[in-house]
Amino acid sequence: MAETKRTSKLSLKPGVKTTPVIDEQAAWVESRNGVEASVAKEEPSNSKMKRITFEVTETQHQTIKICATKKGMSIKELMISLIEQELKD
Repeated sequence: MAETKRTSKLSLKPGVKTTPVIDEQAAWVESRNGVEASVAKEEPSNSKMKRITFEVTETQHQTIKICATKKGMSIKELMISLIEQELKD
């Protein structure tokens, strides 16, 4: 007895609007913890942003992550606040 393969096409219901996953992820990142901390919002809109990348040990990373979590911040937010604090001095 030969089996026939059935193929089914996935389709959206008419009128259903979909949003790309990237938009949902970006919205989540911006809204997590109810914090909308972003240096770009504090700087003039015409300022150009630059990225700083550096390596830390696993132990340092864990300690930084714990410290940020205790303060209700992301690692990025903690690092930016520490840099801003240092530059004010």
